[in-house]
Amino acid sequence: MMRNSLTGALAALFFIAGCSGKPGDPAQTPASAPSAAAPVPDVGKVETEKTAAVGFGNSAGEAVLEAMKLALMQVNGAVIQSDSVTAKYGLDVSLNRDSASLRANAFADIVQQRSGGVIQRLRVISLDEPGVLSKRYKASIEAEIAKFKPSADMQKLKIVVGPVVFSQASLPMGDTSVPSREVAATLRQRVSDALVQTGRFAVLDREMSPEIEQELDMIKSGEAPSAELAKLSQAASADLVWSARVSAFNYTRQARQLRTSDRQLVSYSGGWALSQKMVNVATRQVSAASSLSHTLPATAPTTLSTGVDGQRILNEMTDQASKAIVSAILQSTFPITVLGRDGTNVVVSQGGQALREGGRYAVVALGNEFKDPQTGQSLGRTENPCCELVVERVTQNLSYGHLENVRSNLNLDALPIAGLQVRGELAARPAQAAPQAGVAATADAAPNATTTTTATAARATAGEKATKKGTAQSATPSAAAQDEKW
Repeated sequence: MMRNSLTGALAALFFIAGCSGKPGDPAQTPASAPSAAAPVPDVGKVETEKTAAVGFGNSAGEAVLEAMKLALMQVNGAVIQSDSVTAKYGLDVSLNRDSASLRANAFADIVQQRSGGVIQRLRVISLDEPGVLSKRYKASIEAEIAKFKPSADMQKLKIVVGPVVFSQASLPMGDTSVPSREVAATLRQRVSDALVQTGRFAVLDREMSPEIEQELDMIKSGEAPSAELAKLSQAASADLVWSARVSAFNYTRQARQLRTSDRQLVSYSGGWALSQKMVNVATRQVSAASSLSHTLPATAPTTLSTGVDGQRILNEMTDQASKAIVSAILQSTFPITVLGRDGTNVVVSQGGQALREGGRYAVVALGNEFKDPQTGQSLGRTENPCCELVVERVTQNLSYGHLENVRSNLNLDALPIAGLQVRGELAARPAQAAPQAGVAATADAAPNATTTTTATAARATAGEKATKKGTAQSATPSAAAQDEKW
């Protein structure tokens, strides 16, 4: 009997446990993989900053009002220093209130609402009445104040692309002429675009002032939320100002009348030359300066000239000049460096327009640093020719390529990180075909140096004259082909 009762009790216990058992744990979802998507562009944002302030007044309300004004000024400084700050942020809501109402949570909510979110989570820590020594009320508060946080890019070197000055009003370009002011605007814009794409500078705009002022006026007039007032007086000043003076920028037509006929012997030649400088705004010191130039290949004199494409030549010259300018700026501020290497495959620290896909660049290996014995100023590190970099792919901030022609006496594995730096682009290797191809190859070479390339056309002409079987009739198609290149 006892055994049957015990068995029944155990069965009932198991039945109850089964009915009241907890459901199985839900299947855990696998953790989401980290996203490789690009982050949202950082343009700055309005955030809050906690601060404490003390104010004095003839009444409790005046003391709290002065404390709130001081809290605003501590966080935003001159941004809100104005006579209308009390009315603009609704701080007069504290007037004609007693100590008890000022300490209430409802008062903090009213302040946040009247200020448009500029003052949040206000808390009156203490409110002292006038005493024997002090004849005024004293209020101590804590609050969170809206403040504009600039983007991380503002930590970079801030630069303004200044004017490009030409020595003449119009520029001969083939059979036409173009206003120098248009070329100056185009060159200035290309330099600005290229500096932005390097990712090394915060390029400040000085051209869209009316449009920007219109947006700021909307904030001042109250059309935007009051918290947006923190965006006022946030304009950044430049660290450096770049400017250039162009002494030559032309591709001129030369014509000579033949004595034996009414035809003219026509040829074209020209190039560009400029000087640039970077000025430190704070000290007005010229931190960097250089002169750049490039000579375009001249066309051979011919009586069958049909002219040249002046617009195409203008675009090529502007592109060459802007690339040479940006290359010189980067070389003096942020030299292009090899960041990583896997055998001969390398990753380079610059992208955008700093390097060109398919381009071949000289690379040097850095050695010991030397200093001037008198001033102690660094004179830089020794540079030993290392190899050549062939760029295969260019992205916004990085470039990828491989090394060729590495010096046999150089051990790349022994070099420290960033021990390899990229210098100027090398000229294209001369073609082994007709001399005309040599002219085209020279025209495509990047103008990182001030080398004159007119000798190529002269050698091509001399080669035609030295041909044993050449005749005047056979030379005519060659001259026509030369003209068609321009």
